[in-house]
Amino acid sequence: MDLVKPALATAALALALLAPARARAQAPDLPAAFAASYAAEAKADYAEAIAALRPAYAGMYEQNLRLGWLYFLAKNYTVSTTYYQKAVDQRPYAIEPKLGLIKPLNALGQVEKMLGLYTAILQVDPQNTQANYWAGVIYLNRKQFDKAARYFERVVSLYPFDYDTNISLAWTYLNLGKKAEARALYNKVLLIRPNDANALAGLRRL
Repeated sequence: MDLVKPALATAALALALLAPARARAQAPDLPAAFAASYAAEAKADYAEAIAALRPAYAGMYEQNLRLGWLYFLAKNYTVSTTYYQKAVDQRPYAIEPKLGLIKPLNALGQVEKMLGLYTAILQVDPQNTQANYWAGVIYLNRKQFDKAARYFERVVSLYPFDYDTNISLAWTYLNLGKKAEARALYNKVLLIRPNDANALAGLRRL
């Protein structure tokens, strides 16, 4: 009997070691699921791209981020926000999912939530150019020119020869009555895009 007990223990140990291996073999192949999803997306078959991720779905950050993007491409903006929000909750300090979530929110016209996300991004990364620029655009559209100027100025300090930010800041300065600053920026825009209609129109208003 003493000889049988070690043999039984060895067999039990072998079965215990085999069980996780079998489970791994039966589990969906996550890289293969992503590969199939990318291939379907490349063909603009968003339903298939989403379906490819379903068997392996385990609520991972990467899966939620990808599903948020795919539902956005499929124009299902409400479901897109759901998955992007899950990704935001999983990585609260990450910028990536917040920028993703802004896309369907923009499509749904939820500007206040977009502004909240831009503000959250800037708390983590005060120099983030996307967040600064688009927060500036939101305030510009609201005619809150003093707030818009602060955001545009940050971007221009980082990208002095960027067309969009220079023309936006020039228009902002014009509405703030800062004519000398506006003129300087409109003239700079004409170096970026000679004969630009927006810059020429702005100069005529000075």
